[in-house]
Amino acid sequence: MRVLGVDPGTVNMGWGVIEAHGQRLQRVASGVIRARGPLAPRLAHMHAQTQEILAAFAPAWLSLEKTFVGENVQSAFRLGEARGAVLVAAAAAGVPVQEYSPAEIKVAVAGAGRASKQQMQMMVTRLLALDGVLAPDEADALGAAICHLHTHRFAAQVARGGGGA
Repeated sequence: MRVLGVDPGTVNMGWGVIEAHGQRLQRVASGVIRARGPLAPRLAHMHAQTQEILAAFAPAWLSLEKTFVGENVQSAFRLGEARGAVLVAAAAAGVPVQEYSPAEIKVAVAGAGRASKQQMQMMVTRLLALDGVLAPDEADALGAAICHLHTHRFAAQVARGGGGA
């Protein structure tokens, strides 16, 4: 199964495509989309780039980080707008979307819901057997894809009666 993970943002948006081959995960492609200038053109750029990635890599799923409201409500609004650009691109491409909270993604990748950016980068690099350093937004996007693949694999085992205890 091939999954596109997205870490939304209106200035920097991380993305990463992962394939599962049995128990092995493989990065197909990843990067960070950067946009500057007024908000509307940035969102249009994020939407267009997401459409290109979906067309180029044909994922079966898009795994998207949910919005969370911290101390700055305006940041949550901006994040929601970026998520909207991604959701519209996925819907237009006919790619189903699964959303995960930042804590769910961190638990699936690093084993702790409060894992730091550095821990996420290290664990994503380790889980995908990558060389070099990933940008934080790129690592978070790959983490979203890993989260979906782990969640999907577990749900399939439970459905087959192999969830075991």
